[in-house]
Amino acid sequence: MSDQPTRRGSEYVYDALVDAGVELLVGLPGTQTLPLDRAVAERDDMTYVMCRHETAIPHVAWGYNEVSGRTAATLTVPGPGDTNAMHGLKNATEDCVPILHVSADAAPEDRGKGPIHEIDPETFDHAVKANVNVERPMDLREEVARGIELAHTPPTGPVRLGVPSSILDSEFAAPPVTVDPERAEYDNEGEISRAADLLAGADRPVIYVGGGARRTPEGVRVIGELADALDAPVAASYKGKGVFPEDDPQFLGVTGSHFPAGASRVLDRADVVLALGTDFDGVTTAHWELPMGETLVHVNLAPEDIGAAYEADVPIVGDVTAVGDALLDDLDGGGAGGWDGAEVSTSVREEYYDALESRGLYEDDPPLHTPRVLGEVREATPRDAVVTTDVGGFRLWSMQVFETYRPDRFVSAGSWAGMGVGLPAAVGAGLAEPDTPIVCLSGDGGLLMCIHELATAAEEDIDLTLVVSNNRDYGIISKSPAIEQYTEGHRFTWETPDYAKIAEGFGCSAVRVETADELGEAVTESIGSEGPTLIDVGVRTDEPSAAEAADYDSTIDLP
Repeated sequence: MSDQPTRRGSEYVYDALVDAGVELLVGLPGTQTLPLDRAVAERDDMTYVMCRHETAIPHVAWGYNEVSGRTAATLTVPGPGDTNAMHGLKNATEDCVPILHVSADAAPEDRGKGPIHEIDPETFDHAVKANVNVERPMDLREEVARGIELAHTPPTGPVRLGVPSSILDSEFAAPPVTVDPERAEYDNEGEISRAADLLAGADRPVIYVGGGARRTPEGVRVIGELADALDAPVAASYKGKGVFPEDDPQFLGVTGSHFPAGASRVLDRADVVLALGTDFDGVTTAHWELPMGETLVHVNLAPEDIGAAYEADVPIVGDVTAVGDALLDDLDGGGAGGWDGAEVSTSVREEYYDALESRGLYEDDPPLHTPRVLGEVREATPRDAVVTTDVGGFRLWSMQVFETYRPDRFVSAGSWAGMGVGLPAAVGAGLAEPDTPIVCLSGDGGLLMCIHELATAAEEDIDLTLVVSNNRDYGIISKSPAIEQYTEGHRFTWETPDYAKIAEGFGCSAVRVETADELGEAVTESIGSEGPTLIDVGVRTDEPSAAEAADYDSTIDLP
C-alpha cells in the first residue's frame, strides 16, 4: 500500500500549474471543468478569468504571454470547447507561445459509447506542440509534468493536457515525478565560422529578423549589435516586428505582400542575407516570392524549418542569442565594409511614404484612409503602450506604417492569421500589465468575431482603447486580385451595426469619429481614462490595399 496521501486529481493539476509559475487561468465553466474550477475557487495562488466564448480563451493567454513572457493556463470542456479553442491553440503553435491547455476530457472507459462532448483526443495532435492525454489516475502527475516541460522547452508552444473529468474529481495517491525532456545539442562551430567570414567580406549585407529573435533571451540586444557591426539594413517578419526599433534609420520594413518596392530591391541586391529565427512562412514572404539575396545564412531552432522554403547556403540550428553572440565574437570588429545601412533604409522608407502621399492616403477628408488612421493612433499612443491587432486589411497596413519599438509592445498573429484575435489578446495584455495603456487595432469584420469579449474587458476593468477601422467590408478579400475571376466583382460588404451602442451595452465607453482630429482626441482621452473604450472610425471602402500601394516604380540608387 502506498504511503502517499490521497488528493483529488484537480489538486494535483492545480499544484503542478502553480509550481510551473502559472498565475492566470482563462476558461469557461462547464460540467466537466467543475472539479478544477472548484480548486481554483478554494485557493488564491491563481487568478481565474472567464471568457464569453471558448475561441477567445487561448487568444487571451496568447496576448498575456506575448506581453509578459509568462505562461497562462486555459481550461475548456472537451468536444465543442476544445474545438472552439483549437483556432487559438494553433495560432499559439505557429507563434511558439507556451500555453497549458487543460481539457476536462471524457472518461477513457466511456469512449466509443457516445458520452457528451466526446471527441477523439488524436484530433488535436497537429494543432498543438504536444497533445498529452492522461489514461489512468496513477499517470496524472507524470503526464502533466511532461506536458509542462514540453511547453517550455524551446522552441516553445502550447500543450494540450487531456485530463478526464472523472480523474480530476477522484481522490487517489500518485507519486511525485520529475520529468526533463531531452534537449538536442548542435555543434555549429564550423557553420558559424563560415557565416562570419561571409558577413565580414560582404559588401551588401542585410539582416532579416524573425519571431525567434523575440523568443530568445536578449534578442533585441544581439540584433542591435549585429546591425551595428555589419552596418546592414534590417528587415523583419510579422513576428520579428519590434525586435529592431522602427525609428532606427537602418530599419527597412516588415516583409509580406506590402513590402515596399524599394525594400524588395534591397533584398534582391544583397550579397549576404543573415536570417535569424524565421521559418520563412508564406504570409511574410509574399508566398515565397520575396528575394533573399545571393547567399543565405539561416539560423533557426527548428532544423525542419531550415531549407524548407529557401535553400540555405549556411544552415545553423540554434538559439538566436547564442548564435548571434558567436557571430559577433568571430567578426571581432570586422564587417561594415559595404553599403551604408542607414542611408539605404532611409532612402527606401522616404520613397515609400512619398508614394503613399502621392496617392492621397494621408488626406484629411473623411472617410479617412487607413494610413492616416494609423498615423493618428500612433501619435496619440504612448511609446510604451501595448498595441494588439486583429487580422485584416488594416493589419497589413499596420505592419508597414505603424511604428513599433519593442517586440513586447506589439502583439499580432503570425502565419496562422485567423480573425477574431485582437480584442481577446488585448484583454490578455491588460491582465499581464494592468498599469500599462492597451490599444487594440481592429477591423469591423474581425471585431464581429470576438465582440463578446467586450463583456470580459468590462468585467475585468481593462484600461483598453479599441480602435475599429470601419469600412463595412471584408476588404482584404474584396481587394484581392482574384476577386474578378471568382465573383465577378462582388464585394463582401454589409450594413454596419452601431458598434458604439453595442459597446455601451457591454458596459464600455464608446464614441464614433469621422475626422483625424476627432480620432486623435478620442484616443488621447481614452488612454487617460479608466476601463475599456471603443472608438469607431469610418475608413474608405475604395482605398487601395497595402500591397497595391507598395507596388510602385522604385528609383532609389543602390550600390
